[in-house]
Amino acid sequence: MAKTFINIKGKASWARLVTPNQWDAWAITVHPDTESLEMIRDLQAQGLKNTLKKDEEGYFVQFRRPINKMIRGKVVAFTPPEVIDADNKPMDGKTVGNGSDVTVRLEVYEHGTPGGGKAKAARLEAVRVDYLIPFNPESDFTDDEKAKIGDLKDAPKPVWD
Repeated sequence: MAKTFINIKGKASWARLVTPNQWDAWAITVHPDTESLEMIRDLQAQGLKNTLKKDEEGYFVQFRRPINKMIRGKVVAFTPPEVIDADNKPMDGKTVGNGSDVTVRLEVYEHGTPGGGKAKAARLEAVRVDYLIPFNPESDFTDDEKAKIGDLKDAPKPVWD
């Protein structure tokens, strides 16, 4: 099966589109709208392994893009996902805060499984931020990220003559 591309719409959270996460992948969690949720369920029926989970805001799913991956015995490097604003202009993915409305472009492809079967995978390709809610360090950083930053925000700024 050839690669295909689909677009999923929803609310973003935990967007790591510039700096990879602790698993060496760029990633975004999406609470899909109704139409996108059905698309994800259809793909799951065809073998997609991305797991839908549910919280107080509804269903959500994470999509990722690895820094590199072993494909047919060779290490293939990936570039970060492209991030654009509602006007299709490049933007800094670090500014995407929780609750932003996004359209996520996914590459959907079929691959073999260790048991000889077939499964589908969806790789994060790009994100369009349809409505930006700016990144808020107080709520959008993970505990590990907050620990790394520590008290830097309170450190005095240098005074240059």
